[in-house]
Order: sequence, then C-alpha cells, then structure tokens
Amino acid sequence: MIGEEASLRVIRKLLAAAVLSLVISSTGAGSGCADEERRGIPRLPHIGSAEVIAAGVVDGDTFVAEVEGAPRRIRLARIDAPEKRQAFGHRAEQALRDLVWKRTVQVRWHQVDRNCRPIAEVRVDGIDVSEALVRLGMAWQYTAYSRDAGLAAIEQQARNSHIGLWSDASPTPPWEWRRARDKQ
Repeated sequence: MIGEEASLRVIRKLLAAAVLSLVISSTGAGSGCADEERRGIPRLPHIGSAEVIAAGVVDGDTFVAEVEGAPRRIRLARIDAPEKRQAFGHRAEQALRDLVWKRTVQVRWHQVDRNCRPIAEVRVDGIDVSEALVRLGMAWQYTAYSRDAGLAAIEQQARNSHIGLWSDASPTPPWEWRRARDKQ
C-alpha cells in the first residue's frame, strides 16, 4: 500500500510536469514580471528554496518548473551559457536538458532578477548543475556575478582540455556576444 502511494505521487508529479510543459509552450509563460502579474501569479520571495520537477529547458542556463504553484523560469547562478544563435548554444541547451529535464531538482535562490526569475543554485542527485555545465565546456563562469575559485578552476580545466566550447579557437563569452548584438 505504501509503495503504491509513493508510485502514485511520482506519477502525479510527472503528469503535472507534462501539463506544465504544454502550458508553458502555449502561453509563453515566464516572460517577465509584467506577464506574471497579468496572469495573477504572485512574486516569489527574494530568498527561497524548493524541490521541483524541471518541466522544460529554455536555453543553456535557464529551465522551467512549477514553483509555489506557478510555472517559473529558473536561471542558474554563477554561469552564463552561449545564446542559442551562438556557437555551442544548442549544445549547451541540450546539456542542461540532459541534466535536469523531467527530473526532481533542488533549487535554492538568494535573489530574483528583473525578469522575476530566481537566480538559483540547482542540484540534481547531489550534482551542482552549474559546475557540471562548466565542466562539460557548455558554460562560462559569469565573473560579473561570481568569484567562485572552485568554479574558476573547473573552467580552467575545461579550457586546458579543449572540451565543449573550448574546442573553438576563440570562443566569445555570451555577455560580449549580447553587447555586440545590442549595438547593431
């Protein structure tokens, strides 16, 4: 009986994640604070934590999950992944999908950005997702917001091994790529 109840809970969570994924893809949910307010979704507290199922992946450093009863985009802390139209952008997105999609993840945030996304430390099966992406060469340490020496060492290892985006002769950090696109 207890095993059956646990199985039913898991099935309910997976069904909820599937429905959430459909809702997100059809409504454009998570496009910012104004959109959330229009839909009656309360703002998240600036500090919080949750255990959620990742229902979708937006790009290499952002995924979607239901947090406090509403679909939310969750931005990974300490890293910046290539943009989709940038070299390795789709591969970074796939790497994040491989790590979190349809899985239960632990999310802990200490701030919410101007787009109402929690900037979060994310773990799945005890693995720090930001560190995993940097180790795979699918993201940079976002030095404007992170001075984590351990993450810098992981990035340096990936660079030295020419893993992922470091196989490119001269990879462009996403913050520089965005700045150049904004000037056009």
